Amino acid sequence: MSTRLSPDPSHVGDLLTLEVIAAYPRGYSVNLPIGVKLDPLHVVAVEEGEPEATGEGLRKTFTVQLQHFAPGPASVPGFVLTWVDERGAIQTLAVPAVAFTVDALLANEAEPQRKPEDPPISIEYPNTLAETVAYSVLATLAAALLGWFALRRLLRRRKPAPMMPAIPPHRLALDALEELEHSSLLGDGRVQDYYVQLTEIGKGYLERRFGVDALDRTTDEIRRALLRDEARIAPLTASEVVAFLQRCDMVKFARQLPQEDAAHEELVFVRGSVERSAPTPVPVPEPPAAPPTEAEQP
Repeated sequence: MSTRLSPDPSHVGDLLTLEVIAAYPRGYSVNLPIGVKLDPLHVVAVEEGEPEATGEGLRKTFTVQLQHFAPGPASVPGFVLTWVDERGAIQTLAVPAVAFTVDALLANEAEPQRKPEDPPISIEYPNTLAETVAYSVLATLAAALLGWFALRRLLRRRKPAPMMPAIPPHRLALDALEELEHSSLLGDGRVQDYYVQLTEIGKGYLERRFGVDALDRTTDEIRRALLRDEARIAPLTASEVVAFLQRCDMVKFARQLPQEDAAHEELVFVRGSVERSAPTPVPVPEPPAAPPTEAEQP
């Protein structure tokens, strides 16, 4: 793997091009994760080239266009590539940081000096424009102050709105699954977007229902957390949750395209897991009947 950044040095706001060239054996696949972020740099565009044959192996070039808006020494932060071997196992490869320099947009002088201030200009005629601007600013401030006082009086009279009860995690997940099921992602061929949303729904339910940090964690990190305390997600099991996430990773990162029936089955699995692990509502006891009055007694 090799990296190349151009131009270097550059100026503030220039369009930088980072090329990552990965060489790998035949039968493997190398991909750039979806939505890669390289803060504090601004990612303009990401382009993934087609694999090129190089004798017994293959080579793929990833092109990332960036912008940086601060002068001085800087670097493109490191990130990871994902690759899948012949057995379907997903691995990661760290791309090291790339240093570069951003020059300031100064005059073409070795040591630029501050120029003296211009002498004052005599105004022979009344500056009516300045007076108009000053009076307009004062009038605007007065109107804003009066509006602020009126708003405070109005807010004091209003009663606080009642707090809406929080929506249960299983209700949020089931509503999101129903919306995804009726979407046109699969019909439009956007299979990866479908699996990304399905994974986010499942991870969000784990986090809200069981307190498992999942939304910003990888599948391997979630697996280790569940194995340390599997009882916290009962009646679900760590093996079924991890297996679902790994199947989704094969579509999101390895670019495998499953059948439409398989995609629907994954949604049915998530819905069944949510319904099976949703908390059972506590029955509210009925109030005792009032004793009969003297008129009702025989």
